[in-house]
Amino acid sequence: MSVSISTVRASEPDKLVDAADAMRGKHSELQAVIAGGREMLSFLQGHWTGDAATAAIDRGLKEIAKQDRIARRLLNLESALRNGGLQMGALRDALLDLVATIERFGFAVADDGTVTPEQWLVGDLLEGIADKLGTFLKEMLRLFTDLDENTASAIDQAAGVDIPNPPVEVGGHQIQIPSPDTDPVDVKQWWDSLSEQQQQELIAEHPPILGNLNGIPAEARDLINVAVMDDDLDRVENVARANNISADEVTANPGRYGLSEGDITRYQNAKKTQEGLVHQMTGVNELKGPDGQPRRYSDVGAEERARASWRPTMLWAYDPQAFDGKGRAAVAIGNPDTAVNTAVIVPGTSASVRDGWLSDGHNDAINLYDESLAAAPREPTAVISWMGYDTPESFADPNIANTGLARAGGDALAWDVNSLSVTHEAGVPQHVTVAGHSYGSTTVADAFANSGMRADDAILLGSPGADVAQSAADFNLDGGRVYIGDASTDPVGWLGQMGNNLPGELNESLGNMMGPSAGLGLDPAFEDFGATRFRAEVPGADMIDPADHSYYYTSGSESLRSMTQIVTGNGDALGELGLQAQPRTELSVSTPQNLDLPIIGEVPLPHLSVETPIIYDPEWDRPAQ
Repeated sequence: MSVSISTVRASEPDKLVDAADAMRGKHSELQAVIAGGREMLSFLQGHWTGDAATAAIDRGLKEIAKQDRIARRLLNLESALRNGGLQMGALRDALLDLVATIERFGFAVADDGTVTPEQWLVGDLLEGIADKLGTFLKEMLRLFTDLDENTASAIDQAAGVDIPNPPVEVGGHQIQIPSPDTDPVDVKQWWDSLSEQQQQELIAEHPPILGNLNGIPAEARDLINVAVMDDDLDRVENVARANNISADEVTANPGRYGLSEGDITRYQNAKKTQEGLVHQMTGVNELKGPDGQPRRYSDVGAEERARASWRPTMLWAYDPQAFDGKGRAAVAIGNPDTAVNTAVIVPGTSASVRDGWLSDGHNDAINLYDESLAAAPREPTAVISWMGYDTPESFADPNIANTGLARAGGDALAWDVNSLSVTHEAGVPQHVTVAGHSYGSTTVADAFANSGMRADDAILLGSPGADVAQSAADFNLDGGRVYIGDASTDPVGWLGQMGNNLPGELNESLGNMMGPSAGLGLDPAFEDFGATRFRAEVPGADMIDPADHSYYYTSGSESLRSMTQIVTGNGDALGELGLQAQPRTELSVSTPQNLDLPIIGEVPLPHLSVETPIIYDPEWDRPAQ
């Protein structure tokens, strides 16, 4: 339900901006402490030796790493507060100005935005005008509500959690499960310190927090998360069976059957997650038994999967109530702990567990996994569909025009990706690629440049901008590369800043599909950024088309072929395979250096070169392969 006009009037978005300024100050203070700590540790390393010194310095380094994470959160909090405050403040002023104007012209405005002519104003025309004004006001109220909720979500993401978990009784002993913010290395040490029986009993108890702890092996996380997902399904379906009614009837009126709205959110997102697991395993969204009745994902054993040659899937992360009910989950095809090549794919605008990004015809992970398996059959590949952050709701969501959600999501992504090396099997090579599409590309760029994510290669697809990163060097890849897939006919890929060119005109011509201000930083496909661009054109495309924004993972496309080479560690071969593309560049106009005159001959002229605001894309009009 949308907020009311009186609620908007009473709101004080300026206080969010004041809080952002305070966060900036706290960040500066903490940075000074971190710098002092690093200086002290450096001094100790040069003047203190022995076992005690090693232990103390190791502990100090861990404390500084924790402080670094807190510092990044303060910056993300500042971004979330400032963006939310400025956007809500602007919308509040516009809405209240409109209300005042409507009232001056003799219309009454109700608190819910309904507009009616005063008694002395009569006529069908005025009724029609009132209806249109009311519709517009209610849309503004809805936008304000979305902004409020998304700002709260971004603040929650940026703040994170560090709350001790209650102990769990296992075999008569109380076992303390680490908090979500515990260093994955410490989590792994804790897990390895448990006996096999204690581990199995903890898995059988399957406390929800355990399946999302970085540092727990992928196989254990899968068992725990699937069991929690089944609990969420059972909670509603058992009530439905007991009352001889459908699950839909229970979800329509949960209070009547002793359930809460939270139970229903968990149930609905459990269904979507199960569909995602089944879809990525089999290619369809639902499993059915011989009797035609739906089957649970957990009812399918390893032998049946092997007989059917289904893809090996895992539920690597699961939190159905995250992000105000949009849900958090990560489905892996293949085991990231034993895979030689691991790809993490990050979606963009409008993606969520609730809205079916893991299934419903989204074959990104399936196609990338199948192609990688064919390209490198002797090197196991894992592809993780990472739905681990709050995305803008749609292209009409005001959050699409700022980077608050991307920065908070980038921090969560870095935390997850950096843990992959902790549980990876010793002695097995590991090549990690992180790929982001659309708003997700900005999130990936922020994870590298703002949150210290460590991976071998980065792929940005149809990117509206790289936000914090000013060049490929800011990704801090040690020997790896930043790769760009950007079709010349994809409108979103043109929205980033390129040279002196501003992307606003294109955004405006497309109905402001990227919000009131286009672009989220520099365009990584532009020559100055320094990334490696690969071919990603759409067959038959000859003009800007929003549909081309969703083509990158399509089977048979040159973009998927390029990504497959990168994911399997063969990115250097793109040029040999004819898959490397030239970056966009800013055209320049120059005068001739000399002039050939009759009799006199060549006369040197002053040379002048002037850059123009025109961007040239070498991929334009090139037929896709």
